[in-house]
Amino acid sequence: MGQSKRFSLTVKRINDLLPPAVVGGQDFYWSASQAGLAVRVTAGKKAFIWQGRYLGKVVRITIGDWPGKSIADAEVVARRFQAELDAGRDPRQLKKDNEAAAAAASEQARLEAVTLGQAWANYLKDRQPHWGDTHYQDHLKLAQAGGEKRKRGAGKTVAGPLHALMLLPLSELSGEALERWATKEGATRPTRARLAMRCLKAFLRWAADEPEYRAVVAGDQAITKRARERLGRAEAKQGCLLKEQLPAWFAAVRGLDNPVIAAYLQSLLLIGSRPGELLDLKWSDIDWKWSSLTIRDKDASKGGRDGTRTIPLTPYVERLLTGLPTRNQWVFSSPTSKSGRISEVNHALDRACSVAGVEVTPHDLRRSFVSLSEWLELPSGVIAQIGGHKPSATQERHYKVRPLDLLRLHHERFEVWMLEQAGVPLPVIEGSRLRAVQ
Repeated sequence: MGQSKRFSLTVKRINDLLPPAVVGGQDFYWSASQAGLAVRVTAGKKAFIWQGRYLGKVVRITIGDWPGKSIADAEVVARRFQAELDAGRDPRQLKKDNEAAAAAASEQARLEAVTLGQAWANYLKDRQPHWGDTHYQDHLKLAQAGGEKRKRGAGKTVAGPLHALMLLPLSELSGEALERWATKEGATRPTRARLAMRCLKAFLRWAADEPEYRAVVAGDQAITKRARERLGRAEAKQGCLLKEQLPAWFAAVRGLDNPVIAAYLQSLLLIGSRPGELLDLKWSDIDWKWSSLTIRDKDASKGGRDGTRTIPLTPYVERLLTGLPTRNQWVFSSPTSKSGRISEVNHALDRACSVAGVEVTPHDLRRSFVSLSEWLELPSGVIAQIGGHKPSATQERHYKVRPLDLLRLHHERFEVWMLEQAGVPLPVIEGSRLRAVQ
C-alpha cells in the first residue's frame, strides 16, 4: 500500500515528493486542511484523489493529474465530493454526471465549429452514389474556390456562388446571413444563385436528418422569404423548336464535324430526356434485342423505384447509336475528354443553331419534344413517361400502367412525324415499325 502522510499541500512539497520505495507501490499524502483529499504518488506520476466511505465501503475517486490540476481546483472538487457524501449521495455519480456534461459541452462546441464547407463535403460524399455525374459536378462547382486555370480557354475559374458561405460555421447559417448572401449574389448572377439556393435547401434538409448535425441545424428554416425575394423569380423558359424550323435544325446538326455530338443532339430531341441523363447513357443501358433504353433518372420519384426508367429505342435513334464508336463504357464518348464523354455540346449546338438561324439550348430540345407532340395529339401521360416527368394526375399515378410496347406505338409514330417534317430519310428496317422512304 505504501506510506500515508498528512501535511499542508503546497507546490514545492508536491514537486519534492519522491516515488514509492517499493516497485509498483503507491504513497498517499493527505491534505491537512481538506478532508478526503490526497496526492497519490506512483513511479510514473502524481495525481490528486479523494477518498471517503459510502454505505460502509471505501470510495476513491481520481480528481486529476499533477501539475495539470492545480491545488485550488482539486480542493474545490474534493469539497463537492464531500458535500455529496454528507448529503447521503454517492460522489461517483456526481463525477459521472460532470464527465457527461463536459463531454456534451465539448461535442456541442465541436459541432458549432463545423463549417458549412466540411458538412457540404460529407453531404456530397453521402449523396454521390445516388446522383448522376453531372449533378455531382454541379454541386462541386457551386462551392469551388475558383482561381484555377481554366481547362479550356484563357483565364481562371471564378468562385462558385456558395463559396462565400463555406467557411461559415454551420450553426451560424441564419436567415440574416443568407439574406446578405442573396443580396450580393442576386446582383451579379441571380440564375446561378437560385440554383445554389435550391441545392443548399436540399443540403439543409439532409443535415437536419443526420445525427452528426441535427443539433445545430433546424432544416431549411434559414432560407427565408426575404432571401428568396432578393434572388428574384426565374422567368418561365420559352425556348423551343417550331415545326417549320426542324428542316434547318436537323440539317445543321447533321452537318457538325463531330458525329458523336451530332448523334447526341438528335437523340436528345427525339427521346426528350434531360441533357445530363443522356450523357450518362452507357452501352450496358441499351437492350438491342428488345429495342429499349434504360435512363438513369434524376430522382426515383420521376422514374422507376430504382431511379431509372425504360423507354423505347426508336429506329432512327437506334441507327444513330449503332454508328457510334465503342471507346469506353459511355455511349457518347470522347477520346480526349477526361471524363471519357463528350464535353463541348453547348458550343457545338450554338454553331449549329447559328447556321440554322434558330436559338435553343440542350434543355430546350427536351421542351421541344413535349411541345411538338401536340401536333399528333399524343397522350400527355405517354410523353411524360418517356421524358421522365412526374405524373400530373391521380389516374396517371395510380391507374394507368403503360408497357414498353404501348409506349413504342406512340413514340415511333412521333419519330416518323418529326423526321418527315425535317426532311430526314427514314431508316429502312425489317418489320413494320417504320415505313421506308423510296
